[in-house]
Amino acid sequence: MTPAVRHSGRTWLLPAYVALVLVFLILPVCLVIPMSVSETSYLKFPPTGFTLKWFASFFASPAWIGATLRSVAIGFWASLLATVLGTMTAFALRRSTRWDRLIGGAFLSPQVVPVIIVALGIMLIFNRFHLYGSMIGIVMAHGMLALPFVVINVATGLRQRGETLALAARVMGAGPFKAFWYVTLPSLRASIVTSAIFAFFVSFDELVVALFIMGRNETLPMRIWANVRDDLTPVVAAVATLLIFVTVLAVFLSEWVLHKPAREKQAG
Repeated sequence: MTPAVRHSGRTWLLPAYVALVLVFLILPVCLVIPMSVSETSYLKFPPTGFTLKWFASFFASPAWIGATLRSVAIGFWASLLATVLGTMTAFALRRSTRWDRLIGGAFLSPQVVPVIIVALGIMLIFNRFHLYGSMIGIVMAHGMLALPFVVINVATGLRQRGETLALAARVMGAGPFKAFWYVTLPSLRASIVTSAIFAFFVSFDELVVALFIMGRNETLPMRIWANVRDDLTPVVAAVATLLIFVTVLAVFLSEWVLHKPAREKQAG
């Protein structure tokens, strides 16, 4: 048997490996959905019967709804803060000099340092400035955690297309502000929108920092953690199911925005 034939005989190994990894990642998520409609008052798989009462319990609970709305509000403002600051940072560090790379590395520190250490440091600072348990404090903290993802994403988009188009606009006589506002910023639309969506979910899903600095003002992850620790009812599975569908919808929205310029280019 020739080497080419032997190599072709093993081409199934990589697809099989990818399939196993996907099953390992997706299977726990898929198990949550049927448990959310089980009639038992505790988490059980396979589920017994079919009921939507756990979804009704979620929507009828002021504690669950309050925590959800609080997380949505925090995620929105944290995403806005991280997107604005991250876009400005990526634009400021676009030259990729030694100092730019050094400062850019500093912006990645929230993802390098263990999150519990970050949470402890934030709690000490917030106690000093009377921000413990405040919406402003958690928005600032979550914005900081999401900032590295925005910087990386927007900087990548800027290197791919934004800087070249801006230089062309300057050659054609546009000033720095017009080149940025009418050329660079629209060219980064997909990267900015994708970063904003990702930043929102970074904030929405964050637990450790919220546990340290939010006190009794529960976010949705804090409420889920409390339920898992104390009751472990199928309401948790119902909430997780809703979050799964919302996350999948957001991923499709992000992909649609990301590939929209290519579709418009092909249509043109």
